[in-house]
Amino acid sequence: MSHNSINMMDENSNTDELTVSDLHSLLAVDRRRIVLNILTEVTATVELKELAVEVAEREDQLDTADEDDLERVAIELYHNHLPRLDDAGLVDYDPDGHTVDPTKLRDYQLEDYLTVTPERE
Repeated sequence: MSHNSINMMDENSNTDELTVSDLHSLLAVDRRRIVLNILTEVTATVELKELAVEVAEREDQLDTADEDDLERVAIELYHNHLPRLDDAGLVDYDPDGHTVDPTKLRDYQLEDYLTVTPERE
């Protein structure tokens, strides 16, 4: 049995497998784990702004995030995290429409990998 790739897709899928290294790289960043955790909880397409609000609130453990935090999170999601998740085949990200479709995540079993424990000061 090969330890170089993880097939988390149905055997009938033609989607490329993620390597263990790819998966570790994607999940090494707390913000990406938070994004994936949020997206596993929804079934419909999510607006980037809506996702940024939820990420900022979970990261800061607050009920509301200020506008500067939301803008910073949205920019990082737009330019960094969502394109990586899309390239890996975990989500469908539309940068022009500012939306994320989490449908593909249903084919993966990532829940055990997504626990995030925020650092406390």
